Amino acid sequence: MTAKKIQPIEVLPETRPQPRFREVVLIDDSDVDLFINETILNAVSVSQKIRKEYSPMKVLEDLQKVQRLTEVPELIFLDLNMPEMNGFEFIRRFSELPDFVRSKCKIVIVTSSTDTTDKHKALMHPSVVRFLQKPLDVYQLKDFVF
Repeated sequence: MTAKKIQPIEVLPETRPQPRFREVVLIDDSDVDLFINETILNAVSVSQKIRKEYSPMKVLEDLQKVQRLTEVPELIFLDLNMPEMNGFEFIRRFSELPDFVRSKCKIVIVTSSTDTTDKHKALMHPSVVRFLQKPLDVYQLKDFVF
């Protein structure tokens, strides 16, 4: 019996989609949720840069200081229930930022809230483009980030 010679196979370099966004920001007071959301966003190559923040106030302060459009993230993934400032207060203050910031940056709510009132209230704001349930998953992202 003759042994078959095994032919080497050519391994193709990993082909990942190009990130759709230059920068996104995750705002949440939970380490676990930040880790899960960052992992999911990285897995599907949503953005070149993912910034994680515990403080909604810090993000607002940074957005107030921007001088150029390239300094503005395209998306903010925002939790609603946080101790320092809740998501609705963040949205209210975000709406007071300069037009060039609000026109480039949109908000995606990522929350454990199942209250339909929260969903309707959030989606009434022009800057809020989605209301997603925790934990974030690829299927929730597919219709607007791919």
